[in-house]
Amino acid sequence: MRRIRTSLVRGLVLWTLFMLVVAVLLVLQAAWSLISAGQACFFDSQVPCPTGNDPAVARLTFAFFGVPSIWLAGIGLVVVRRALLRRRHQSAG
Repeated sequence: MRRIRTSLVRGLVLWTLFMLVVAVLLVLQAAWSLISAGQACFFDSQVPCPTGNDPAVARLTFAFFGVPSIWLAGIGLVVVRRALLRRRHQSAG
């Protein structure tokens, strides 16, 4: 039983770290894109400035709201699966 718990915790930690890396990379890329677009807009009046419809803004929004939602759904699936397996194990034994 201890081995299962250890592997479960290890899996959850790896899942959390993976989702954290995905979120950080998305934020860095989107921020870099917005900064570059803002500088291009500032230095050249022919280049349009980034607006709320910019794809980088959508990536930032996804990094702040979508990635944590996916992380939470993954944690929820693990908890539900573990509860179902425990219930099945108790009813069989």
